[in-house]
Amino acid sequence: MDDKIQIKQIEDVELENPIIFEGLPGIGFVGKIVVDEIIKQLDATKFAELQSDYFPPQVTVKKDGLIDHMKNEFYYVKDFGEEKRDLVILTGNTQATDYDGQIAISRELMNFFADLGADKIFTLGGIGTGEMVEKNRVFVAGNDLDAINEVIELDNTHIRKDEGGSIIGASGLLLHYAEEKDVKAVCLMGETPGFFVDPSAAKEVLMVLFKLLGFEFDLEELDEKIETTLKRLSLNPQFNPNMMEAQQAPQPAPSDDLRYIG
Repeated sequence: MDDKIQIKQIEDVELENPIIFEGLPGIGFVGKIVVDEIIKQLDATKFAELQSDYFPPQVTVKKDGLIDHMKNEFYYVKDFGEEKRDLVILTGNTQATDYDGQIAISRELMNFFADLGADKIFTLGGIGTGEMVEKNRVFVAGNDLDAINEVIELDNTHIRKDEGGSIIGASGLLLHYAEEKDVKAVCLMGETPGFFVDPSAAKEVLMVLFKLLGFEFDLEELDEKIETTLKRLSLNPQFNPNMMEAQQAPQPAPSDDLRYIG
């Protein structure tokens, strides 16, 4: 293992050929919203944590004023879905900040998943449009055609066909490193403007996973987040043409570094 990366085992757990869900922070925070919702709703158990010198040199501050360090976290669920499979979920508050770190951490993640006996991986993220969308579609890429075809049989799924397009970070690199270990891996990308946290795109990705793996849970809380986000957007002249006209003044386009509205 790279000496800049540490995976600390919190609980010993026996898993049988688990399915992996990866949802680290990225475009629209789509993947992270998905996995955090699954962790909460299925009462997943944390069993390991990855810490790394490749992570940003900072801590986050929680509502109570306490700090939290940069980390990736591993959770598990037993007897998941219609087939009663084991599930491992990767979430976290960061990704590596540079090329070398992304490569090194993604390799270590894949080695860890292979040691767990993983036989399928779903990386979850967003695909940015740079503009508002009426309906969040789900785009698909992967390292195995059969796995891709299984997904695109479902409603609202589309192959990502843009030649030369890329999937940056763990969601893309894990597809490659999984292929090296003969593990099928698919990336589900929720279509999102990309400049705010987008629970609508996350919901569409979740709906695909529901159908694909035969599970479901209450989406009421997620729907409330969607409603709140839409209300905030409606109050922002950048995203509401009616308000812009009412003010009779042009508004600046969203800046490249805009991450969320609120």
